Amino acid sequence: MRLVLACAAFLALAACVTAATRPAATIVDSAFVEADGTRTIQMSIWLPADPTRVYRAVTTVDGWKGWAAPSAFGAIKLHGELETSYDLAAKAGDPANIKQEFLAVVPDRLLVFRTIQTPPGFPHAELFKKTVTSFHLAPEAGGTRLVLTHQGFGAGPGFDQLHVFFADGDRQTLEALQKLLVE
Repeated sequence: MRLVLACAAFLALAACVTAATRPAATIVDSAFVEADGTRTIQMSIWLPADPTRVYRAVTTVDGWKGWAAPSAFGAIKLHGELETSYDLAAKAGDPANIKQEFLAVVPDRLLVFRTIQTPPGFPHAELFKKTVTSFHLAPEAGGTRLVLTHQGFGAGPGFDQLHVFFADGDRQTLEALQKLLVE
C-alpha cells in the first residue's frame, strides 16, 4: 500500500513539474514597423508538439486541410504551389481558389510563402500579393515555438485594411494550429 501511495505521489509531483516547465500556450504579439514604415505582423505561440509534427501540419496538403481550409491541392516544396478553398466542392484549378507559392522550405525549421492568386473580388488583391508569410519553428520545452511573420504591409488605405484583416486572420491561424496540435 505504501508503495502504491509513494508511486502516486511521485507521479503527481512529476505532473506538476512538467506542467510548471511548459510555456504558456498563449499568443505573443511582437508586431513591428520597419524604418521605411512598412508594417509586419508577427506572433508566436508555444505548441505541445515536436517540430517534426508541426512541420507536417504546415507542409502537407492534409495538414493544411486540418487547420487552414477544407480543400487543398498541390505541392508544398521549394517553388511549389498550393491551392486552397473554403468550398468543399472546389477542384484544383478553380479560379476562386487561393494559391500560394513557396519561397523557402527548410525541414522542421522554416516555411515561407506568398499568395499569388486570390478569389475574385478579394479586396486589394494586388497589394496583398506583395506580402510574404513565414513560419519559423524552434524546439522549446518539449514542444515547438512557432513564430508567424507576415511582412510587407506598406502605407495607404488598402494596406491599412489588409493589415487589420490579417492581424486577426493570422491570430486565427495560430489558434487553429494550436487546436489541431493539442495533445
